Amino acid sequence: MPDTDMIFIAGPTASGKSHLGLTLAARLNGAIINADSMQVYADIPIITAAPSKAEMASAPHHLFAHIDPSKPYSQAEWLEDARQAVAMIRANGQIPILVGGTGFYFKAALDGIVPMPDIPPDIKAQTEAMMRALDNAELHAKLADVDPELANRLETGDTQRILRGLEIWLASQIPLSQWQKGRPQGQIDGKPLTIYLRPPRDALYERINSRFRHMFAAGAIDEVAALAARQIDERVPAMKAVGVRPILDMLRHEIDKETATALAMRDSRRYAKRQYTWFDHQYDADLTINQFPDDKQSDQVINLILSNFQKEFDEKTC
Repeated sequence: MPDTDMIFIAGPTASGKSHLGLTLAARLNGAIINADSMQVYADIPIITAAPSKAEMASAPHHLFAHIDPSKPYSQAEWLEDARQAVAMIRANGQIPILVGGTGFYFKAALDGIVPMPDIPPDIKAQTEAMMRALDNAELHAKLADVDPELANRLETGDTQRILRGLEIWLASQIPLSQWQKGRPQGQIDGKPLTIYLRPPRDALYERINSRFRHMFAAGAIDEVAALAARQIDERVPAMKAVGVRPILDMLRHEIDKETATALAMRDSRRYAKRQYTWFDHQYDADLTINQFPDDKQSDQVINLILSNFQKEFDEKTC
């Protein structure tokens, strides 16, 4: 295997990715790049389980909370931002460490994406106006008129991808489904050591339940209430973060807090199950770690990773 010059840490929610990333950043003089599609959004660090202020102060962090929650943020935008972050980190003499649970971010980082046309601001404004004016079925029907192949693949409620299809059509007069048949490019340069955290499911589900109880006690409800006060369209990606919907329903007095907590836990467990499935089949990891990286064998995990990170480096003195 060629010398590696960066590290990718992927896995389901609550598997210990942030802890592992911070530990490796300290040992390798590394900097962390976010690969979680919800942690890119500002104002919701608790409900998205983003690193704490203390954790962010302990190592450089990039692409966290840099997007307003009222705005969509595409895979292509993330890849360009991640490429720039990697270049900055390397220029500082540090090791890039990509950490997250969003599979299509890792796919873009490893394989690139098919180039798409730039979307002018007036087109973005036009599609945002469509989203405000039309319901999901009407948006889907508009897409079906210009790109039936793509519309056939998307559920009616998949607003972000429907809007993306409409943006591409309006900007280029070519269906997104045709653009997608091109050759991917733009992957992050370098050779990553790819790590997959895959702890036992039952233990992970217990951690998820415990974490949501802590989130609700630590201010997640206030975060969602602030979003609701802004009257942000509930179809934008940030409003679909796991746990947001049950809290919104609770704030509307449609369910009680106990029910909201139970539903948030359930939704997070279901999300973790989907993450297991995606990474099991789509992520060809160099190392699969079948435990939490912060348990009693944590030193063994770190030593295993370091022994596989085949690059000469000056270990940071802690």
